Amino acid sequence: MTARPPDPPSDPVGAVTALVQVALAGHVGPGPLVLGIDGRSGSGKSELARGVAARLAEVLKVAQADGGVTTLALEDSYRGWDGLREGLEVVVAGILAPLTRGRHGRAVRYDWVTGALDGELLVPAPGAPMPRVLVVEGCGAGSLVCAPFLDLLVWLDAPERVRRHRALTRDGGGWAHLWDSWAAQEQALLDERDARVAADLVLRTG
Repeated sequence: MTARPPDPPSDPVGAVTALVQVALAGHVGPGPLVLGIDGRSGSGKSELARGVAARLAEVLKVAQADGGVTTLALEDSYRGWDGLREGLEVVVAGILAPLTRGRHGRAVRYDWVTGALDGELLVPAPGAPMPRVLVVEGCGAGSLVCAPFLDLLVWLDAPERVRRHRALTRDGGGWAHLWDSWAAQEQALLDERDARVAADLVLRTG
């Protein structure tokens, strides 16, 4: 008989926040504690990241606005529908690697509307101090290239039909014809490093 997966916690935001609080007690180094939130498209990463960042700011008594807890959405770095891996490499080289040395991170943002590079991703924001916690959310957050720079990893699980419905409903269904191509890029990353197995916490979201 196949074992039934565990029920999700009643408060997933609280579960992740508690994990971060424990890790912060032992965190050393000039850069922030880095939490990765990974999962395949439509698994709920962005929603969880927003909730965790807000809860952490509350319990740590720091302001999100001044950089105490900062969220980095990886989708701002992907190089279009065929550029998942390239975008991750850009974030690692320009942001995650410098942060571990206590240096400011900088990368060029990708504009999904124009299909061109436009603007910058800056961590911390101009004038803000180095954050205590950086929440990195998006497909590939737990990939092989990102893994050396993570302190914690959370993986979100949901059935493919649920994820597809969420993602296409959220985005107006305009990229339905690209779903399989994007999924193949996700799978290629998972074949290199199984982020679900490597995760400190796995949450079912559907």
